[in-house]
Amino acid sequence: MATTETEVSPKMETPPALAPAVKVVPKKNDSILDKTLRLLSSVRFGIVMISILLTCCMIGMLVMQVNVEGFEKYFAHLKPAQKQIYGALGFFDIYRSRYFTLLLAITGLNIILASIDRFPAAWQYIRKPKRTASPKFIAAQMFNAEALERSDVKSVAEKVQKAWRKLGFRGRISEEDNRVTVFAQRNSWNRLGAYAVHVALITIFTGGFLTSRYGVGGSMEIKPGKTSNTFETNEVSLEGSHRSQAFLPFQIECTDLQQKLIRPEGSLDQTNTIDWLSYIRIIDKERNNQQDMLVHLNNVGDYRGYRFFQNSFMPLGNARQITITFEPANGSGSPSAPATIKRDGSADVPGLGTVRYVNFFPDFDVDSSGPTTLSRDYNNPAAQLEITAPDGKRTTAFAFNPQLAEQYLTKANEKAGKEGVENPLLVGGNKIILKDFEKVSLTHTLTIQYDPGRTPVYLGFTLLVMALCSVFFFSHQRAWAVIEPNGKGSKIYFGGNTNRNRPAFEGRFNSLVQSVTGGLKDE
Repeated sequence: MATTETEVSPKMETPPALAPAVKVVPKKNDSILDKTLRLLSSVRFGIVMISILLTCCMIGMLVMQVNVEGFEKYFAHLKPAQKQIYGALGFFDIYRSRYFTLLLAITGLNIILASIDRFPAAWQYIRKPKRTASPKFIAAQMFNAEALERSDVKSVAEKVQKAWRKLGFRGRISEEDNRVTVFAQRNSWNRLGAYAVHVALITIFTGGFLTSRYGVGGSMEIKPGKTSNTFETNEVSLEGSHRSQAFLPFQIECTDLQQKLIRPEGSLDQTNTIDWLSYIRIIDKERNNQQDMLVHLNNVGDYRGYRFFQNSFMPLGNARQITITFEPANGSGSPSAPATIKRDGSADVPGLGTVRYVNFFPDFDVDSSGPTTLSRDYNNPAAQLEITAPDGKRTTAFAFNPQLAEQYLTKANEKAGKEGVENPLLVGGNKIILKDFEKVSLTHTLTIQYDPGRTPVYLGFTLLVMALCSVFFFSHQRAWAVIEPNGKGSKIYFGGNTNRNRPAFEGRFNSLVQSVTGGLKDE
């Protein structure tokens, strides 16, 4: 029966709370710097930043960028509101915008801080693994089992170590508090896979930043005998395109051009071209180096980070080399042996002197200014020559095909007869016949690209793929066998844990247990 002292009265005041046995120290408020660092190193914050970056990249794919061919037509078809909004938000050149660079910097900082914050804990798995355990620790593991053995503790530990070694787990024996622990693990390096992913992402971000800030691209027209260190760039903005010049830290000399045609008798258009080849020479005075290089469709040149691609060719007919003969104009005597002369080259012709190949006209004609070509096609091909006689006298001459040679020689003979002079198209009484020539365009155009971030990006993506494979295809697997005396025998507590892919490890853990107990007969 309750007494009056224990009865509760509605008017009775609540007794004061007892003083706590432990003194509570109020938590100090974190500084703004601590809160900022905690936010920047947060995984959630990193996920949000990566999501924003991916959104920006999607915008860059959906909205045509200014450096993409065809941007002017794309921009002209946009609505005025789209032009104004996209332009104000920098969507037309989003990868070079300041906010995209800022997003890269913040995301990179988050990755670095998160790695610094969490790396020590991951490193402990490798440097200081838990080699001793207790039955309570085993009971808290992902997988556990128990078994009885008739042998003593040390014999059982050696048996476990030997059995696990056959399954690829190298066990280590530790003694503590009258119990023995056999600890084994596989793929402990997997704990560092996430940090390899972080390094890969930082490398990719760095490469992207270098490319957006310091990359440059343009085109250079090359012609045999021409040397230059400048190339033309084309910057497209909302106001239009602007052409400017950029400079190479070395010179490019074109030594030769070649064109492979499907039908040698056809024209130089792209439908009849298999490949066009540019032979260039890099002249690097800074490094006192010269390097010959061949650039064609399936072969990209590379020097000091500058890459050279075939862009296009000028379909103005020219000849890489010509084959000529000298035939007596009066028809008596035999023609000279054919002489093949490369562009800007020369050949010695017995009795006449040295013949140098100067120029080529695919559709030869003469106007008030001199020799010219009427079209780009090989309608009336002719080669301009310079002949140096044995006495040192130099003469300009032309080599025509047989039909054109007869036509011009007839006209020249009539004019020379009226004026009483020698026919200027004859050399020592010989007409020059253009027997054959190798077709090639007059000039080629190379695309020059300098991308300082290319190598870091390639390395970053390679490392990223390898890191992701190591993270998802492997796992850190740990197993313990705690052995305690049990009468005349021993009792074994098996425990196992893995950081991922639990179903696969379950079968492996059962194999580890069965390799010792033979199927847990005494469990």
